[in-house]
Amino acid sequence: MAGEVYLNIKEVVDKLLPEALQQGLEAVGQLIENEAKANCPHDDGQLRASITHQVSDELDKVSIGSNLEYAPYIHQGTGLYAAEGDGRKEVPWRYQDAKGEWHTTKGQKPQPFLRDAIDKNMDKLTKPFENLLNRQNKGD
Repeated sequence: MAGEVYLNIKEVVDKLLPEALQQGLEAVGQLIENEAKANCPHDDGQLRASITHQVSDELDKVSIGSNLEYAPYIHQGTGLYAAEGDGRKEVPWRYQDAKGEWHTTKGQKPQPFLRDAIDKNMDKLTKPFENLLNRQNKGD
């Protein structure tokens, strides 16, 4: 009898728990990815299309974001408006675009599409794990 309980617990820890964690993290990642894409500013759609998620091999986190170089500047803002306080100190400033035209700017206001996606769904982030545990308890 004690051997059966041990084997069942070992099966849960070795097989079912990692599967449940994988599924829960995948669900959370997809939820936030979808919301971030919906909130993401878009011009040609590259930033929106670049937002992805990936569950770590250790099953301890899910990373959500973009690999585009300019994504942090859109998310955090620039210049006077930079959310992190690392903005350009000399405001306003001028720059010349690829066509040779000059522009003056104070920076770009933050558009925190990832942070907003997390904040909006904070109450939903534990649901996939609760659902998996409930299914496990029912023997599904």
